[in-house]
Amino acid sequence: MPTIIDISRVSGLSKSTVSRVLNNHPHVSDESRQKVQNAIKQLGYVRNTQGVQLRLQASNHIGVLVPDVEHPFFSQLVSALSRVLGSAGYQLVIYQTERSREYERDVYARLLRREMDAVVIAHSHFSEREIKEYIGSSIGIVCNEAMDGEFLDVFRLDEEDAVFQATAYLLSKGRRHILFCMDHMTPLQERRWKGFQRAHQQFGLACTKSQCYTGLVTMEDGYALGERLFTSDHLPDGMITGSDFVATGLLKAAKHKGISVPQDLSVIGCDNHPVGLMTDPELTTITNCISDMVRDVTECLTRRLKGIQTAPILKTYKASLIIRKST
Repeated sequence: MPTIIDISRVSGLSKSTVSRVLNNHPHVSDESRQKVQNAIKQLGYVRNTQGVQLRLQASNHIGVLVPDVEHPFFSQLVSALSRVLGSAGYQLVIYQTERSREYERDVYARLLRREMDAVVIAHSHFSEREIKEYIGSSIGIVCNEAMDGEFLDVFRLDEEDAVFQATAYLLSKGRRHILFCMDHMTPLQERRWKGFQRAHQQFGLACTKSQCYTGLVTMEDGYALGERLFTSDHLPDGMITGSDFVATGLLKAAKHKGISVPQDLSVIGCDNHPVGLMTDPELTTITNCISDMVRDVTECLTRRLKGIQTAPILKTYKASLIIRKST
């Protein structure tokens, strides 16, 4: 079986440099990393992660990476993770990145220093391959990001299909001027936009970037957008948002401007947050499958922490549309 000495010999690098690459130390050149990766591939080297873990004491701390704990989806996710992981004997540590790449990298460095046993990645600025390079043999599980399970365990919603369902539903009701609202353009949001476009294509309708609005996260964002849109001569007749909170803001703006929902305007939110039952009219929404994802993430995490090694797991969840009075 190849060893670190063999990698050092084939790569032409010192054992200490090879060790730093294997442990994803931040202060290693890209050239050295590539030499080590090439040697690993050539030799068929597989690291004995169980042996490494046995030498280190478990902390029973599990990190979770989120951009903003006040975001309604991530607050729901963190709450569910804390509850389920807590019942399994783990303590959840929240890392709020505020969309900082540097902070995210620092969390991965903390993982390598064993300040936590594993990290649940609910939001990332990096590709799956890049994350794997950062964390090495440490345990990282992706929950909710649009990744493909090539290097890491991934539990994700079928975002494209979710928005496709919502858009197709409005188009089937005769809506022809539908707008799509998202927060920030990410791979996940790109898949949602693709679903919006695909529904229009299926109905033989044009779909342009002018139908997409970005930077919308809060109720206030939704209200401000509605105030702006609902005073124009070309009113939308349908709106699909990435959050029930944004949709709630739109409903309030529509009421303020005298626009009747759903007679003149249909509104669909996302995440099935309880706030959608408090709006007038009650909000049609898309489920987010948080409880199923958290259950499966916890089961996977428990297996990985026991040293059970398998190929990366990829599980995709199908959302459903909950029809209420706003459509």
